[in-house]
Amino acid sequence: MKSLKIREIVKRVYNNVEIALWAMLLAVVIYFIAFIIPKIPEIHARSERIRVEEIAAENASFCEKLNLKRGTDKYNQCLLDLGQFRLNVENRIENESEF
Repeated sequence: MKSLKIREIVKRVYNNVEIALWAMLLAVVIYFIAFIIPKIPEIHARSERIRVEEIAAENASFCEKLNLKRGTDKYNQCLLDLGQFRLNVENRIENESEF
């Protein structure tokens, strides 16, 4: 008789925990749909902007290591050449990943 009561209590606790977990999952899904999905384009744009700024800083650093002074024609040409080089490499990698 006592074991039946214990079994019944355990069963109720198990069912309550299961319901609570399903409710939490539903809440997380609703939160994701309501708050995260609408911000995905903004998050992507921010990360792309950061990436572009980092690449520009790397390019400037590289040209400065070649002892080219900022604002000169050679410095600007160096930036253009590096930008074209990066674009070519990225295109090559993208084309290779398609196969």
